[in-house]
Amino acid sequence: MVAFGLVGISAVLFVSGFGLTLSFAQTDSCFNCIQILPHNIELYQDLFPLTIWSDSYSYDRGSTVTIHGHLRPENTVSPVLIVVTSPIGNVITVEQISPKKTGDFSFTLNTNSPLWKQDGEYVIKAQSGADTRQFKTKFNLVSFGVDNVNKCTAQDIPIIADDGKSYCLPFKSEKGTALNADGTLSISSKTLALKIRGSNADSITLDIPRYLLDSKSSSGNDSDFIVMSGGNIVEFERLSSDADSRQIKISYDPTKSRSYQIVGTHVVPEFGPVMMIILFGSIGLILFFNRTFSNRFVKF
Repeated sequence: MVAFGLVGISAVLFVSGFGLTLSFAQTDSCFNCIQILPHNIELYQDLFPLTIWSDSYSYDRGSTVTIHGHLRPENTVSPVLIVVTSPIGNVITVEQISPKKTGDFSFTLNTNSPLWKQDGEYVIKAQSGADTRQFKTKFNLVSFGVDNVNKCTAQDIPIIADDGKSYCLPFKSEKGTALNADGTLSISSKTLALKIRGSNADSITLDIPRYLLDSKSSSGNDSDFIVMSGGNIVEFERLSSDADSRQIKISYDPTKSRSYQIVGTHVVPEFGPVMMIILFGSIGLILFFNRTFSNRFVKF
């Protein structure tokens, strides 16, 4: 029975740890979506034949969302087909928009409707003719007040937390530029998910504010973040840190779009409070089964 109990504890700890590891590897639901900051609008119009963008990255429930777009005038195929899907993949609306002679167009989405009942990430796909004239963006819908993410500068990555608040994460890209970067923060799992598209960059340096994400040991000292990409652990360089922030440097392949998950304080390796509860629960089950099975045997 003791051996059985030890196996039970190991299994519980393994499953719990494995489950947490899987949560580290979760990625964006729309990796191909591009959210354009105001200072990058003209750049994207030069790069893509069709572009769309929203006024903000996050909206209160009941808000009117304004979507702007641009189709290069030489691409005379019209109208532009718009498809909006919900966080669970349902089609919310389908519209056809005819651009002006300049190629500009815009439309609004009224989120004060039962079709917009889920909080989360809504994806907007625009297409005009061939698949090469296609563009996708997204925004988050929440049930309470949010800040305006567009206050972030070109040296910041806009971050939307799952409580609806927005933050700015300072970053630098060496030997190139990051054309587009955005992220989300899961407060419950202490995971910062980043999506980065670069041009001629070979590394990204992140200056992570401690109020946004931190990693501490049980003794209160700094412990390493866990950085993952594509379900694999990524090596990174630890730079300077102070009372306000911690800097890390991640090597970046400029030929690919990359997503990263940066995980802060975690309790499994340190045998924290949650695992202690699981441990004591397992011990209680062992004692219970031990007493139950021992009573069934006849003693000679």
